[in-house]
Amino acid sequence: MDATKEFLPLRSYRKGILVAVVIPILLVLILAYHLYQIKLERQYKVRFGQYEYVSQQLKQEFYAAHVVLDSIAVNLAQPISFQKPPEWLEDIEQHPEHYYHALPNSGGEIVGRGQVNEALFATKRWQTVLSLNTAFDAALALQGGLYAVAYIEDDGFAFIKRREATSSHFITQLVRGKFQPDFSLGNIVVGSPVKFFDRQMFALGKKLSTVDNTHILMIYDSHIIDRWLQNIGSLDGTMEFKNQSNEIIAGERFDYEHAGLAKSAAPWQYGLHFIAEPAKEPISLNYHESYAQFAAPLQREILLELSLLLFFILFTFTTIVWLSRQIFVRPLTHFVNYLSLQGHSPETTLNYPIPSEWQPWFAQIKQVVEQKSRLMHTLKQHNQELDDEIKRKQQALKQSFEAKERQAALLNAVLDSVPDIIYFKNIDGSFIGCNRAFEEFMGVDKSLLVAKTQREITSGLTILLEQEALMEHSQEQVSTNFVLGKNTYFLTITPLKSDTGKLIGCLGVARDITAAQEAYNALRDSEENFRAATEFAPNGVILSAIDGKILEMNKAAKRFLSLDKNTGEKQLERLFDEQNWQSLQSVLAGLLKQQKKVVEHTVSQAGKHRWLQLSISLVWDKDKRPKYYVIHIQNITGLLLAKQDAERATLAKSRFIANISHEIRTPINAILGLADMINSESLTRLQSKKLQQLSGAANELLAMLNSILEFAKVESHQGTIQYETFQACQAFTAIESLIKPLCVQKGLSFELQIDALVWPYLYSDEDKIKQILVNLLSNAVKYTNQGQIGLKVDVTADTTAKQTIKFAVWDTGVGIKAQQVEHLFDAFTQGDESFTRRHEGIGLGLAIVKQEVALLGGNITVDSTPNQGSCFFFELVVDKGACPIVESHKAVYCLVDTQEQLPSYLAGLATPILLDQVSQSAEDLEQSIVVVPPHCANLPAGVLASTKAVILHCDEQLTEQNNHIALNQHVFYQSAYTWLAEFAHMTQTVDSGCMQVAGALCLVVDDNSLNLDITENMLKKNGISTVALQSAEKIQEIVQTLSPDAILMDIHMPKVDGYQATQQIRKICSAAELPIIALTANASKEERAKAAKVGMNDYLVKPISSAQACKTLASNIVKSELTTEAFFDYEFALSQMMQNETFLQTMLDKFAKLCHDYLEQVSQLEQGSALFELAHGIKGAAAGLGFKRLAKVAKDLETQSKKITTITNRTDLDKLTTALSQVICFIELRR
Repeated sequence: MDATKEFLPLRSYRKGILVAVVIPILLVLILAYHLYQIKLERQYKVRFGQYEYVSQQLKQEFYAAHVVLDSIAVNLAQPISFQKPPEWLEDIEQHPEHYYHALPNSGGEIVGRGQVNEALFATKRWQTVLSLNTAFDAALALQGGLYAVAYIEDDGFAFIKRREATSSHFITQLVRGKFQPDFSLGNIVVGSPVKFFDRQMFALGKKLSTVDNTHILMIYDSHIIDRWLQNIGSLDGTMEFKNQSNEIIAGERFDYEHAGLAKSAAPWQYGLHFIAEPAKEPISLNYHESYAQFAAPLQREILLELSLLLFFILFTFTTIVWLSRQIFVRPLTHFVNYLSLQGHSPETTLNYPIPSEWQPWFAQIKQVVEQKSRLMHTLKQHNQELDDEIKRKQQALKQSFEAKERQAALLNAVLDSVPDIIYFKNIDGSFIGCNRAFEEFMGVDKSLLVAKTQREITSGLTILLEQEALMEHSQEQVSTNFVLGKNTYFLTITPLKSDTGKLIGCLGVARDITAAQEAYNALRDSEENFRAATEFAPNGVILSAIDGKILEMNKAAKRFLSLDKNTGEKQLERLFDEQNWQSLQSVLAGLLKQQKKVVEHTVSQAGKHRWLQLSISLVWDKDKRPKYYVIHIQNITGLLLAKQDAERATLAKSRFIANISHEIRTPINAILGLADMINSESLTRLQSKKLQQLSGAANELLAMLNSILEFAKVESHQGTIQYETFQACQAFTAIESLIKPLCVQKGLSFELQIDALVWPYLYSDEDKIKQILVNLLSNAVKYTNQGQIGLKVDVTADTTAKQTIKFAVWDTGVGIKAQQVEHLFDAFTQGDESFTRRHEGIGLGLAIVKQEVALLGGNITVDSTPNQGSCFFFELVVDKGACPIVESHKAVYCLVDTQEQLPSYLAGLATPILLDQVSQSAEDLEQSIVVVPPHCANLPAGVLASTKAVILHCDEQLTEQNNHIALNQHVFYQSAYTWLAEFAHMTQTVDSGCMQVAGALCLVVDDNSLNLDITENMLKKNGISTVALQSAEKIQEIVQTLSPDAILMDIHMPKVDGYQATQQIRKICSAAELPIIALTANASKEERAKAAKVGMNDYLVKPISSAQACKTLASNIVKSELTTEAFFDYEFALSQMMQNETFLQTMLDKFAKLCHDYLEQVSQLEQGSALFELAHGIKGAAAGLGFKRLAKVAKDLETQSKKITTITNRTDLDKLTTALSQVICFIELRR
């Protein structure tokens, strides 16, 4: 029996259980329905009782209203005696249809139709009103739903008392008679409902007379009546109130369609309908409630009860079924399954815990089942062993047969796949088999070959039979080559032997070696050709093994190495001397280690005065292992000699240019210096013009000399790039300041267009960039007679660290012809090479420009049209310099006219603000820094008056104010950033260099008397005391005595040059104590480096300008308390001598002698009083002749001497001694 199948008797058991459950459930459902009907009937009676209660309440309410009406009628029959006060009838309001008057003190309201008449003033009528006033108040107090009470006479007069006198629409409806009931239906009648706006009212009226229409109305608010009925009853349905005319005066209308059907069926089947009999009362009450509304609570109640009963039944039967399953059904099921499966029960059956009552039955059955299982297992095991043995035998037999078939097939496949010719024979010479290649070779099918001899098949190929006979005789393998037609074959005959070594046949293999033979022949020919080419090559060739063994060496190599032709040298080491071999050995080792392809090495042969260049390469095999070296030897002795000659010529040319530049600069310096000196004197106009021509010619000569020197550097490849960070705005502004005056002189306009994206700090060679642009712009000015020239700078590529900047210099000049462009950048050429050319120059400018652009990594090109102009442009990749960190002084704003993007270097520093928002942002801009670009400068006056600083372009009206800084509009954004970065420095006033060095003592050394005189006068002109020397032979002694503040030292001098003099001075004074500035006409890098090496602080290139000299001295002179005082005031001393220089010199000589006397007195001083008198005398004499520094030393000593009696510390006396010696030396040297 399948364990998954159910025990059949249990199915009937479960069906019985199901029936037993269903029957009680059906009975419960029937009982619930019966209870539901009983509850409906009981609920109907409750609803009807509630309806009767509400009806009685309504009747009582209207009975009370009837009583009120009767009491009002009684009061009306007994009017109060009263004289009407005249003020009651004042201010009666007359309307088109009616009149109206509100009585004072809440006495009610009077209203009537038509116009006011005399009847209104009748005393009887006012007595009636007064008698009704109290009754109306009582009615309003007793009736909660009562809105108003009105007394209405037949002529339209009415007296009204209501709860609220705010609605005039109510009066209008009352006057028009809308509330009057139909008294034909009775004495007390309810009128039709009256609606106005959101209110509905009805009136209960009583007619007071049968003669006229005088009546009393009690007017009720329908909404209040509805709420009152809802409060007194607990009915959930709909109620409606009707009058005798069957009109609904309150409540809600409902459908009477099913009202009659309720009598023929259950009264609640179509809903509840309680309808009062009409015409019995003035007001009747009807009630309606839908069946769903009526039965919903009962349905919920009966469903809850039904659910509880069903739960109880299901719970009871579930408990009974579970107990029966545990006690009987489950054990019986497992027992029957166990019997049916005979011990093959699933795990769930075997793991079942057997109840104690069932255990004896299970134990007996288990014994029988286990015994049967053991027997079956033994039988199955024996059968399985027998089947396994049979299968093994069959499988072994099958495998043996298949192996033999596979071996045979594999052997045939292998033989057929081999391209060689293979066959095998018996000992009698008959074929046993062959491969497909042999079939094709013989032209006979394999099946026809087997068991036949070769002679039976063909009479040819006797070579096979001969070799087989030879093998049979030798009993060993034999091989030979044979030619058949155009092919060559390699034949091998191998003997086949048995296990005992007896010959049983042979195996023949023949291979087609035609291609290999041809390749061998070609290789042999190629090797012979290579040997011949190598042997007779003009350059030496050596093949060397890795260990240094020579594999091959040609004749040229032996000749270069001075070896005999028959020399059979085997080691590379013996071909070179020890020094050359060591250097060559390191080269070979490096080549092997670094795996380079070719290395050049030069060796010399001392005895032969010969130089050999070795080109060494390393040959590698296919496994990347080194095989041998190939060394090519070339005699480069002639090349080296030519190179040395060229270098000597270049050196000689460089020396010549350096010397000639020095020699030329010296007279130029004299010319410019003398011109500067003469220019300060009063000259006639003609003299001034000639002097300007002289200076112009000297400057042109100097420019030509500078061009020659620069070109010499470029040509000799000595030009280097001096990388440094510079300000873009300063560089372009300097270029503009140089070119603009030239344009003004020729009447040209100059345009400068700088891209705002150009980084404010660039890292490159500023001088070279400026020189390139100035040369190009100067040429543009030279070759342009009218129109304009310009410089345009654009950023074409921008990264985080670099910028690609395109420079374009254009003009509207004469242009360049196409045939002239090719040679435009050649040295010493110009666009116009004719004898009638109109433009001067030596033709080096563009050649220098091209070389320097190339040095900076660019390439210059030109686009030109004759008579229209030219444009030179080039691109440079420039590093971005490190921008200084801008400290936040104040808030920084930048004005923009649209939503434009600021340059990246300004974006994080300045906040953009639109022009139309400046006025609204005045508070934010107060005391801030505002950047106003050129295109945003048209602001109303006073808008930015309160700001601390405003950066803007060159606007003359704005720059008059103190807090406005004018910047170059062409490089505006870069200038703005630079200004912000250097704000602290820009707000300080720096004195000029000439003001800082005025009064200093300077020693000038120059062997050229003219240059010496010019330099001396230039320094004196700027207030510098100068001592001039034409020789540096006693420089050390003079410096030690004179103690100058600075020395200007010429480099090239006879006997003792500037370098030697500086070395002597540095033995007694360090560079920090005494600055030495070189005077040189050669500004080469080497000369500057040599000057710095010997101890010079700085250098000046001749010719020297006054401003340049002052600036250099100011940056090098050591500032101290003594050097700040002028050494000698020449102008003052001359004025003291009445402008008589001869007299001044006489007085100076006398003062020098006096200083000698002072020195002797100082050495003998011991008392403070004597020191005071001496210092006082020196102070007066020195001050009178303008020696301010000596006077200051004497004055300080005079002040100190007042406090001492005996001199113990001679430090201050040493200062006085030094100052006196300095003055003596100064006077003696300036004679």
